[in-house]
Amino acid sequence: MNCSAIVAADDAPPLPWQASFVQMLPTIRRYARIAFRELAPEEREEAIQTVIASAAVAYAGLAQAGRAKLGYATPLARYGVRRYRSGRLTGSRDNAADVGSVKCRLRGCRTEPIDSIAQSISDYRRASPAEMAALRIDFSQWYGSLSRRDQRVVHALAQGERTSAVAELCRLTAGRVSQLRRELHDSWRLFVGDAAPSPC
Repeated sequence: MNCSAIVAADDAPPLPWQASFVQMLPTIRRYARIAFRELAPEEREEAIQTVIASAAVAYAGLAQAGRAKLGYATPLARYGVRRYRSGRLTGSRDNAADVGSVKCRLRGCRTEPIDSIAQSISDYRRASPAEMAALRIDFSQWYGSLSRRDQRVVHALAQGERTSAVAELCRLTAGRVSQLRRELHDSWRLFVGDAAPSPC
C-alpha cells in the first residue's frame, strides 16, 4: 500500500480510520514501550515510533479493504513489534550492512560513540581543548586498528568493569584479560609515542 495514501494533507479532513486509530494509540504505545524496555532511551523511542507507523499502515490497509472492525490495538502493536524485531521498517528499505540499522543490530552489531570511550581513559579536567581533540583523533585511529575482541576488552575496561566481568563478557580467562590489559596499555603508549613497551 502506498504510504502517501494514509497521510492526510494539512488542509484536508482526517480520513475516517484515523480517528479510530488515534483512540488505539495509547495502548499501542504502551505495549511497545513495555516490549522495548531493555533498549536505550533514544533507541526505545525510535522503536516505538516504528511500531506506531507499522500499526498505522496495517490499520489503514484494513480500513481500505472495508475490514477496519477487525483492527484492535494489541494485535496491531504486536504486529509492529514483530516487524521491528525482524528488521522490517515501514516506508524504507533497511541496509543490513549499515551498523546503525535494525537488521545489523539483530545480527549482533553494536555501536558506541568513540568519545565516550576516550573520556573514560583521560582526565579531561586537566586537558586543553587541543589535547582533547588530539586524544579523540589518536584514540579513534588506535581503537580502529584493534581486533573486534580487543575493542570489546578496551570498551569494557574503560567502562570500569572488573577483570572477571570482562573475562566472562569476552569468553576469556581472567589471567588472559590481565595480560591483554598490559598489552593494550603498551600498544596505546607506543601508538602515541609515549614509551617503549613494558618488559615481559
